[in-house]
Amino acid sequence: MPPRILIADDSALLRAALRGLFSEIGDYEIMEAETGAEAVAKAEASRPNVIILDFAMPEMDGLSATRVLRKRLPEIPILMYTMHYTEQLCEVAQGAGVRKVISKSETNSLIAAIQEFLSSPPAAAKSAPATAITATAEDVAFGNANG
Repeated sequence: MPPRILIADDSALLRAALRGLFSEIGDYEIMEAETGAEAVAKAEASRPNVIILDFAMPEMDGLSATRVLRKRLPEIPILMYTMHYTEQLCEVAQGAGVRKVISKSETNSLIAAIQEFLSSPPAAAKSAPATAITATAEDVAFGNANG
């Protein structure tokens, strides 16, 4: 069975581009979600090997989705792939349980991270204290995060 990758991004164009990229570099089963809420539902139903989340999505942003996924599926690595990359976002996202944050301009880093996650044995994610993961997408985007 090929490794399963869940791509959650509100851009259908980006999801299609990543699907095409992964089909060129290996044999992967790709699942897609447009919102954070849809990503949580699909992850629970399909148990992917890796989850790629956008930071800013409708219904439930990437940070909120990460918090839910960490509680329900702590063993699945989550990677945040975003155009809103900042050191502050990295800290908040990693505090919420994201294993790696990668800028959307760094496609090679995304490929390397996915290959790294798929080659290492699954391990439960570390739980962060609740106070370290209270920032919302808007807080981080506007520099108001307390994480």
